[in-house]
Amino acid sequence: MNLKQRFTFYFSLLFSVLLAVVLLVVFSIFSQFRKNEFKLRLEEKAISTIALLADLNVSKQDILAIMDENTIDKLYNDRILVFGNDQNLIYSNLSGTAPILSAADLVLLKANGEFFVSENEIDRFGIQRKLHDNTTMYVLITAEDKTGHRHLWFLSYLLFGAFLVGTGSVILLARSLSGRILLPLKQIQQRITNISEKRLHIRLEEKQNNDEIDKLAIAFNQMMERINESYRQQKEFTDNASHELRTPVTRIIMQIENLMKLETHSDQTLQYLNSMMMDSNQIADTLSSLLLLSKIDSRDISGFLPPCRLDEVIFEAMQFISKAYPDLRILFDIENNSENEIDIELKGDPNLLRIVFINLFKNAYLYSTDKLINVRLIQESEHLQVRITNNGELIAPEDRESLFKAFTRGRNAGNIQGTGLGLRITERILTHHNAKINYEALDQDINCFVITFA
Repeated sequence: MNLKQRFTFYFSLLFSVLLAVVLLVVFSIFSQFRKNEFKLRLEEKAISTIALLADLNVSKQDILAIMDENTIDKLYNDRILVFGNDQNLIYSNLSGTAPILSAADLVLLKANGEFFVSENEIDRFGIQRKLHDNTTMYVLITAEDKTGHRHLWFLSYLLFGAFLVGTGSVILLARSLSGRILLPLKQIQQRITNISEKRLHIRLEEKQNNDEIDKLAIAFNQMMERINESYRQQKEFTDNASHELRTPVTRIIMQIENLMKLETHSDQTLQYLNSMMMDSNQIADTLSSLLLLSKIDSRDISGFLPPCRLDEVIFEAMQFISKAYPDLRILFDIENNSENEIDIELKGDPNLLRIVFINLFKNAYLYSTDKLINVRLIQESEHLQVRITNNGELIAPEDRESLFKAFTRGRNAGNIQGTGLGLRITERILTHHNAKINYEALDQDINCFVITFA
């Protein structure tokens, strides 16, 4: 879940909880208001009934019943019981079908003077009043508040709908709002993605808003300035050190060669001199590789690249490596797996690409058992691929992850001399050409390096 989604989720959740609490409070208040309103109606009904009974003769109770049936404030499904001092029934409304009030209600009424109970949508109310002749009337009323409950149910549906609409609207608004709020961060992320070792000059835009995002941009730009300066100093040191060390190493090699030619040496002395020569040559190769790697990293070739034929680059590398290793055999083949005519031209620096294949051919020769290399140039529908295979000991699986790291040599190197920079230089050159290199173990003793040009 990204930052935008988290902002939308938590903001919507917080609003939904608050809205639900508010709506529940509104519903609870209205429910209590309905009870109080209906209680007032029952109380008015009871008081009016007591007043009429006090003024009418017993023989005129039929008038009271008629008035009860035709009153404007008629209660639904009501039952009215009126008792005197001796708990004798004075008046009863037999038209209602609600449950008959129990004797316990009369006891409760005498004890409290008044009560109101609401159960299962049926409300019961009781009240007692003293008359002018010091007699007491007890009125028990039970009725059903159809209108109030209907309003309550309507309100519940209305509030639930308001909750759904409100929550949905807030989710949409929060998503839109979070997108606008986080847009500067998205722009920062896109700009940071474009930063590489070749684009350390890229900086974030500072809008002078003095907000958190602008402060983040300022801090990031300051950090990039320090990184760029450190990177520049490192490259400069590597370049200068490699360049300055090549001269004395070359002199050492020449002096050793001259010393070996000047006079006759013992076999042990010649062995020492040959070992010194090999070590000096390895130092020279290491310095040359470091200098080349520094130049590759400091050179921007991501812009215009001239077109070159890949087969010609491979042929030139084959000729060069054959002079260094006369016993090397190379089998070269071109394969077309696309529906188009053969087209093995691409945009690249031929000098750098030549170094790639020289390094790979050299490794294939040094680590092969039969000094035979198979090179296959394959044209696919969307890319060019070069597969270089040889017979020899496989690279251990635990060494394959660090295969293209600097100064890393596999367990199969044995006594084979090397700097551990050849594959690193190869990988860096191919990266500048938007190409990839991978290692595959095709069989128990077949190694394969696959280069893919997009």
